[in-house]
Amino acid sequence: MPKLIAQMVARDEGSRFLSEVLDHLRPLVDVIVFTDDASTDNTLAVAKSFDCETYESTWDESQFSINEGQLRQEAWKNLEKHAEWGDWILAIDADEKLFAPVPIREYVQRQTSVDVLGITFFHMWNRSQYRVDRAWRPSLSSRLFRYYPNGQFNLRKLACGSEPTYVQDSIRMGRVNWNTNFRMQHLGYVKDDDKEAKYDRYMVLDGGDFHSRAHIQSIMDPNPVLEYWRQ
Repeated sequence: MPKLIAQMVARDEGSRFLSEVLDHLRPLVDVIVFTDDASTDNTLAVAKSFDCETYESTWDESQFSINEGQLRQEAWKNLEKHAEWGDWILAIDADEKLFAPVPIREYVQRQTSVDVLGITFFHMWNRSQYRVDRAWRPSLSSRLFRYYPNGQFNLRKLACGSEPTYVQDSIRMGRVNWNTNFRMQHLGYVKDDDKEAKYDRYMVLDGGDFHSRAHIQSIMDPNPVLEYWRQ
């Protein structure tokens, strides 16, 4: 039977949401393949405590700030040690939680005609509300997809995507089901300190080269439009 494998890349997430995320994720999937990006805290130890298949980046310094695409390409090579034809991959970050109305492992095992399953992505702005204005409104993502070997990533500094490029090929061929009712919470903006840190990071590393400058600046909007999350 096909396996459901979660792929995660993280750096210095040990004191943030990692334990909460892995505790939520562990019952949903068969395997978690975790690539650590030169963390200086206990991130790797936390991942090991949840029985993740853990790997350490081959670089001495974080690639998130140098070439995220290169990091995700290395993480894919780690994933390929555990994946086989027909398996399903969930690309998920250390500050994201997946919610499914049905047992997700059984659901993907029944799929025969599609290679991508849509997940609606919500940017949580606090613990109980998500943002709905501008480009922050909930959107469909392709983070759940069938495994094929030799996946390739755009080797870019930022905005390289969490999925290999073949996922977009599957979507163009119509091998996708967007109507799954799967939802993902992004917790990265829940804390005010995180909002400020992300704003500073994107202004330095991006500044409008990969994301709209107006979108980056909107992180610090004092009056965002929010709606309540409902299970």
